[in-house]
Amino acid sequence: MSFKNLANNVKGVFKSIAQAFKNTAFVRLCGATFLVFNGFQLVASFSYFIIVFYMFNGDYGATGSWPAWFSTVSAFVTAFLVIPVVSWMANKWGKRQAFIISTMISIIGYGLKWYGFNPENPWLLFMPIPLMAFGIGGLFTLMLSMTADVCDLDELNNGMPRKEGTFAAIYWLMVKLGQALALILSGVVLKLVDFDAGVATQAPQTMTNLRIADIIIPASTAGLAIWIM
Repeated sequence: MSFKNLANNVKGVFKSIAQAFKNTAFVRLCGATFLVFNGFQLVASFSYFIIVFYMFNGDYGATGSWPAWFSTVSAFVTAFLVIPVVSWMANKWGKRQAFIISTMISIIGYGLKWYGFNPENPWLLFMPIPLMAFGIGGLFTLMLSMTADVCDLDELNNGMPRKEGTFAAIYWLMVKLGQALALILSGVVLKLVDFDAGVATQAPQTMTNLRIADIIIPASTAGLAIWIM
C-alpha cells in the first residue's frame, strides 16, 4: 500500500467520524447510553457497601451471600423477564417510546432502594430489582437496534458506503470512556461522603449520604437520558 492510499484511507475514516457526529439521532443515542449505563455503573459498588455496612453493621459473616444474590437476581430478571417485556413494548409503541417508558420504570426502582435496603427485613432487598432492571435491560435491547436504524438513515442521507463499523466503534468507545469515568467518580463520591471501607462501623450520616447518592445519581442520569431522547 502506497503512502497516498494510506493517507486517503485515514482521510476517509475521519470523514466518516465527522458524518457520524453530524447525525443528530446517533448523538442522542450515544448521550442517552452514556448517561443511563454509566449512572448505573457509578453506583454499582454502593449496593455492596450499603448491604454490608448499613444492613449488617459491617459484619461480613452476617452479610453472607446477600450481595451475591442481589447481583444474581438482578441479572436473571434483566435477561429473562425485562428484555421480553421491553421487546413487546418496542413492537407495540415504538423503540423510542419503549426506551422512555423503561427508563422511567427504572427511576421508580431506584427510588424504592430507600425502602428495599432494610436492616429489619433483608428480603426487601429484592423489591426494587424488577423495576431497576428495566434501565439496563431496556437500554441495550433498544439502543443497539436503534443504532442499526441510524445506519440506514445515514445511508439515506449520505449514500454508500455504509458506516456500521464507524457507528459501532464510536458507540462502544463512549461506553468504555464512560465506564472509566464512572470508576473515578465513584471513588470521588465515596470520599465526599467520608466512607472508609477499612472501618467496621460507618457514621450514620455517612451511610445516609451514601444511600442518597445511590439513588439520586442513577435516577438523575436516567432522567437526563429521557430528556435527550
